[in-house]
Amino acid sequence: VALLGRNGTGKTTRLKVIAGEIGVTEGEISRQKGVRITHLPQEVPSDIQGTLFDIVASGLGSRGDLLKDFHHISHRLHTEHTSELMADLDRVQAELDRTESWDLNNEVEYVLTQMKLDADANFDQLSGGQKRRTLLTRALVLHPDILLLDEPTNHLDIDTINWLEDFFRKYSGTLLFVTHDRMFMQHLATRIV
Repeated sequence: VALLGRNGTGKTTRLKVIAGEIGVTEGEISRQKGVRITHLPQEVPSDIQGTLFDIVASGLGSRGDLLKDFHHISHRLHTEHTSELMADLDRVQAELDRTESWDLNNEVEYVLTQMKLDADANFDQLSGGQKRRTLLTRALVLHPDILLLDEPTNHLDIDTINWLEDFFRKYSGTLLFVTHDRMFMQHLATRIV
């Protein structure tokens, strides 16, 4: 669903209300129990820190923590090879097996690659466009039931927008987005509000 309206009419506010980030002064909001909603805001929050891999995996809960541990241990093994580090790696790998989280690791790496992002780059050293690209990557990896996107194509090149359109055509959840990109809207929207 594409949400359209003139600037300043409340499109961004509506997305924040649906995401549960702000309340309403009138009316009632009803959400299905257990529904997963992810919101990619138009502005980049200022309190996010870490590597891009960590940020993308951060929304995956305890399984994301395992992925981060595996990623960091694997990188440390390139320069240091201790029995303690190998024991940590064995423990994390066993837990990844137990929780069937290997697919998530592959997906995080795949989407980072498709979005042309360096997994080991520091978020605070990126441009505004790269930061939005990272947050979009995190939103995609979460596979929410409802994905709210506020101007998702801002700062993206044509190849990435094409990949994103293809990704969303196959997406099984609900996509509600605000965009000024007419082609993106025409390719994806099955409904306009």
